[in-house]
Amino acid sequence: MRPGTLVPWLVVIVLLAGSFTLPHLLRHHDRSIKVTIPAVPATLPNGYLRVNPDHPFRDTPANQWREGGDGIEVPVAQPVGRFPIEQVAAAENLAKRLIVLARLEQHVLETGDAEPILALVAQGMADDIRPKLTPGNEGETWWVTTKLAPGFQLLPSRPRVDGAMSAALDDKGELVIKTNYIVAYAFQAPHPNEISDPMEIIVLVREEVDYTWIDDSAYDAPSQGMWIDNTRSHTYAGNCDWFRKGFLAPSYSESPSYGTQVRPTGQYFDPTIPLPTENDC
Repeated sequence: MRPGTLVPWLVVIVLLAGSFTLPHLLRHHDRSIKVTIPAVPATLPNGYLRVNPDHPFRDTPANQWREGGDGIEVPVAQPVGRFPIEQVAAAENLAKRLIVLARLEQHVLETGDAEPILALVAQGMADDIRPKLTPGNEGETWWVTTKLAPGFQLLPSRPRVDGAMSAALDDKGELVIKTNYIVAYAFQAPHPNEISDPMEIIVLVREEVDYTWIDDSAYDAPSQGMWIDNTRSHTYAGNCDWFRKGFLAPSYSESPSYGTQVRPTGQYFDPTIPLPTENDC
């Protein structure tokens, strides 16, 4: 087996509620967001702007992002160390496929079925992960797939994505594809006319993941292929209780839990700033 990689290194920072025991999760709840009032506003009796379920990302930065996998841009491949352009390009495209399957594929989101992902990673990694994918253990396997909480569905509007990837060598001279993406999910609400803040139905998940490509005779056969090595994650504006269980659900579905404002909401839509580390729920 590949030395030192039986379990990927996971650091998770999650905004919106409490913490897991392993790994440590930090979450921050912030519903403040500036809303641009249109020329002919659709308002609620309390005067708040009505959120349009047909255009859920309106008045948020995600409205300018691309939909689904189109938002995961693969850079033009260049040789990296001993790896030629063709191999770098193949690794970058495989990283994109893994992101699409784990974070955007409807079947995976709704069922938590990780087999499409396990089919693309190194056999040694798949063999290590598979026994952990048991009911009740979703909180420990959050990094394998994103899972919608039971009873919740996304709106027909496809998730919006923004971020970037790059290729480099790790400290062992292996090829690593570094990715940094934010996915904005828009959820259905049973009473959409009561939703006045987009962040009541939108959940942001930012992930910085290193995908390491092993093609080296120094490792055994099960170690050859793609490894999900380093994952750092930060979730903003979701349901705290469901997140502790390893699922995504919108914030409208829980009682508000307000903390001190730490940073403007718009910063959580920016993948170029350092991953937030504050815990304020």
